[in-house]
Amino acid sequence: MTKDFDFVIAGGGVAGAVTAALLARQGRRVALVDHKRPNPLDPKSEFDPRVVAISPGARNVLMAAGVWPNVPADRIGPYARMVVHADGGRVEFSASQHGLEHLGWIVEIPALQAAAWAFLDNETDVALLAPAGVTAFETRRNRLQLDIDPGDPLRTKLLIAADGARSRLREQADIEADLWHYNQHALVSHITTQQANPGIAWQRFTEPGPLALLPLADGRSSIVWSQPAECAQALRDMDEADFLEELNDHQDAPFGPATACTRRYTLPLVRRQSRQLVSGRLALLGDAARTVHPLAGQGLNLGLMDAAALAEVLTDWQGEEDPASALARYERWRLSAGTLIAGGIHAINEITAGNPLGRRAAAIGFGAASALWPLRQLFVERACALDSDSPRLARSVP
Repeated sequence: MTKDFDFVIAGGGVAGAVTAALLARQGRRVALVDHKRPNPLDPKSEFDPRVVAISPGARNVLMAAGVWPNVPADRIGPYARMVVHADGGRVEFSASQHGLEHLGWIVEIPALQAAAWAFLDNETDVALLAPAGVTAFETRRNRLQLDIDPGDPLRTKLLIAADGARSRLREQADIEADLWHYNQHALVSHITTQQANPGIAWQRFTEPGPLALLPLADGRSSIVWSQPAECAQALRDMDEADFLEELNDHQDAPFGPATACTRRYTLPLVRRQSRQLVSGRLALLGDAARTVHPLAGQGLNLGLMDAAALAEVLTDWQGEEDPASALARYERWRLSAGTLIAGGIHAINEITAGNPLGRRAAAIGFGAASALWPLRQLFVERACALDSDSPRLARSVP
């Protein structure tokens, strides 16, 4: 038996689940399809190494979706200061100087996903289909017919691909994506420092690559250190004492040297940019649309802005109308915004990684940013997703 939905979302990660929640709050009938249902968060578990910096605008979207209140407060690390160093240059941002309470929050991705699914469990307009996957789709008049494995076929007015960087639906729609292999890996771990991190996001452009220390809720810091693949893998495999010595040679955070670390992981870094975000009644969002270098912490934030923008352009769309106009607006909006941010991050990494002159140029730029208030304010608004180009949900405090 074939079931009908207004929207089917393939991919139940944070961006896909938030999209489902936002569309359901418009009174739409939504199906969320994923290969695995996420596990509930164990409050006694060790912090997951997969963490993300949530901007104020992204938090507003999570609030509007009903997700943020489900995230345990003792798993959220707020920060009100951000400090960036490069070759003697320094720029510091303080939330209070820009009329904000915080510049962001460090949260585990599994905690956000579990919170989103917990909310959706109580949404009568959302069908959660897991484990399952969309294996094929074809257009039939004003609907898409979807093959689901396992399960009965589905019909939907729009199909949303939130199925990750290697999106199968993007491939099936013959949407090309440009790839840049950085030959870098991000080394991630949680570290204990001499003093607890008081809520500072600290970053330094080291010789091997950018190193960030991000505040966790328990006073530790999550590190993300991007470097050439072979160097990152060597650091991963060192014994703890040697690793901490190497780390402390490159970081001079105000909360002191690292004294312990959790297990270390490395992740390959690849930038992807889909050339289209829309094909007929299919729309891409999140990592299916693009992936970016982690040095600015914008990956999931971009996906949440996609979710809010798609919900916004579809607010007045009547399901029996042709969605082409609304989807074209979404594509122009998010291709432009995503490419601008991803391109800027890409340029900074290319200039500074393994390049002393590039790091010196960055230091000069940081000095200029420190001196020019309008430039600082513009940067904060853009980084926090509170600028005029951000979706209304991001700019509105619920």
